[in-house]
Amino acid sequence: MKRTVKLSFYIIIFIIFGLIGMWMPLLGDDLHWGTYFGSNYFPQGIFLKYDGRYLGDLLVITMTKFKPIAFLGYGTFMTAIVYLIQKIREQIKAPKSLGLMSSTLAAILIFLTPNVIFKQILGWHAGFANYVPSLVFPLFMLYLVLKNYDNKNIHYYRTGTYLIFFAAIFAQFFAEHLTILNVFNTILVWLFLRKHFGDQFKKVLNFILAGNLIGAFLMFINGAYLKILFGRDSYRSLKGSSNSDTMFNYLRIQFSAKHLMIVGIGILIFSIVVLIYSLKVKNVKQKIANLALLLSSFVVVAPFLVVSPFGSRCMFATYIFFVTIFVINIDILIDNYEKYLLPLLVLVTLGLGLHTDAIAHNYGKTFDMQIQYSMYQNKVSRDTQYFLQYKDTKHIWLTAPIQNDANFAELYVANRNRNMVPINYYDWTDAVRKLKGKNFSTHDAYMKAFDQQILKKVKLIQAKENK
Repeated sequence: MKRTVKLSFYIIIFIIFGLIGMWMPLLGDDLHWGTYFGSNYFPQGIFLKYDGRYLGDLLVITMTKFKPIAFLGYGTFMTAIVYLIQKIREQIKAPKSLGLMSSTLAAILIFLTPNVIFKQILGWHAGFANYVPSLVFPLFMLYLVLKNYDNKNIHYYRTGTYLIFFAAIFAQFFAEHLTILNVFNTILVWLFLRKHFGDQFKKVLNFILAGNLIGAFLMFINGAYLKILFGRDSYRSLKGSSNSDTMFNYLRIQFSAKHLMIVGIGILIFSIVVLIYSLKVKNVKQKIANLALLLSSFVVVAPFLVVSPFGSRCMFATYIFFVTIFVINIDILIDNYEKYLLPLLVLVTLGLGLHTDAIAHNYGKTFDMQIQYSMYQNKVSRDTQYFLQYKDTKHIWLTAPIQNDANFAELYVANRNRNMVPINYYDWTDAVRKLKGKNFSTHDAYMKAFDQQILKKVKLIQAKENK
């Protein structure tokens, strides 16, 4: 019964995250990954000098080309993170009840990810493809360390060892700062915790270290990093740039001093509390988990002290590590009350998940309508091109207003010399409502009727402005 309930929970979480990926619109460079650039990326050897994120790039290409892949990608990697957080908690101390508290708390906090981070992770396929899958291995590594700590009787079959070895290699091809973190963490474990492992896991650990080093080497021999090193890359730099700078400059420009002070003090207090609590706690595995996650939270962003560009997506790993610390310790503290709290938390998780799905679905419908309307206007002779605005941009990474989006225009606007005029979300959705229930012989006939409604809206708006 317990297994069925837990499996059902993870299947539902998988579907919820999968729908976010399937419905979220293509934004920014997503549009290029999903068209000609992505199609030529590997066949024409562009990847050799673009970056070493080979698996991340492959994932974003397939996700932007095929919606079912986006569904599977979002569902698989987000569920894996939630699942691993629960498994880490269970290695520290076996839960008394069902064992889903950490999962539900983690899922809730992921759905509540600050919008500034959310929009570049779940609201942007290219951000997701690199910054989410790369988090799986650090959490998996911590799980393995806790599972094998002072447990020298665990046996690893050759097949399992080889799979872990290849996972250690492949984990290095998503995001550079996570690649560095994986090497850092594995060396740290090898140096300071090796004596607490059995002979079987020591061999596995050696394979992990070798895999991480091989993967890091294969990533960083990419020609792009030589250009960055010698300052010949127009986008990336080791000392920052005027357009997209290093971490501190980015934060200073993007956020107010008051906001930064509040967040900074909050992080400092959280870190001190975790440090003091971890040093006092008697459970050694809990101590290791807390300190490892806290250290990783800062090490993972340390490269951005000198590397640019830094964006809010680069804070996602730190956010997840903080979330993991919070949920596993809270879970352990309230272990006796799990059977009372879990049903409520499951309902909150489902509610937030369905709400996020609804948001993604709305964005996706807008994106589809934007394309259809632009393609229709390409066949109409006039001096103005109308663009349908999103309801808001809180959860998506829109690099420019839709009427000024060069990526969108390059693919879907035939005449870029026209006047580019935005149409308010509530105006164009009202036009859609007025056509609801009417029968049209063809899709073109529907778009023509929709266009006429938009023109009426424009006339009304112009009349009000001229009064």
